[in-house]
Amino acid sequence: MQRLRRAAFPLALIAAVVGVAIVAVDDSVADLDNLVFTSRPYHLRLVVPRGWRASDLPSYRGLLLWMGRSDPQGQIALTAEDFTRDLYCSWPRPCQMSHESFPARYACALRSKLEAQRLKVGPVQAGPRENEAAGLASIWFEYDDGKHFLRQAIAFSTDRAFSLVLSAPSSEARATHTRAFEQALRTLHLLSAEETARVEGVDAAVAPGDAAVVDSSALVDAAALDAGVAFESAPAPRISPVGPCPSR
Repeated sequence: MQRLRRAAFPLALIAAVVGVAIVAVDDSVADLDNLVFTSRPYHLRLVVPRGWRASDLPSYRGLLLWMGRSDPQGQIALTAEDFTRDLYCSWPRPCQMSHESFPARYACALRSKLEAQRLKVGPVQAGPRENEAAGLASIWFEYDDGKHFLRQAIAFSTDRAFSLVLSAPSSEARATHTRAFEQALRTLHLLSAEETARVEGVDAAVAPGDAAVVDSSALVDAAALDAGVAFESAPAPRISPVGPCPSR
């Protein structure tokens, strides 16, 4: 439980920025080796970096996966947010009207929030080509308040925004975890129709209520990748979020 308490402020900051509700949970993490995380409702897959602990925290809306490491201390959170008209219309008008990609426009809106909180925010950088090839164009940028140092990547599908957020207690620790963060980001991809069918095909063999954290020693085949992980139901499809917004 102590390790999660140390992570409380960075995750609270993430919650304030991306709108995710996060509360304390029991310390149910374990040492994992290349865990493959799969979200069936969001048709999403990510490989946890070697040496990082992982927990899926299935009951908290928006927070899909939490990863942690203690030497040096660092946390990585994977979140999801529906791309809705309300979200689009909450962006500052210059961000809405930009001709850049949707990840860059979302980053524009987040940067305005962070700068309003007097955080130091770095420039937006292009994400890895692997994301774009997987149908999830991405960008990333760094920010800090002098005590907590974060790097956030934003990837967009047709109807959702996914964020991968690294937090660390120093710029040196953040730099140390950059490689792990980039490795995780490169593996973030939407499941193909074949992968989705294969995953859904093992659901009947998975008993509900099993452990939320899967040890990497169980990673043998497609069935083992998903064993014991429970997720929320996916939100219903939304109308196109891009369109006229109420005047403010």
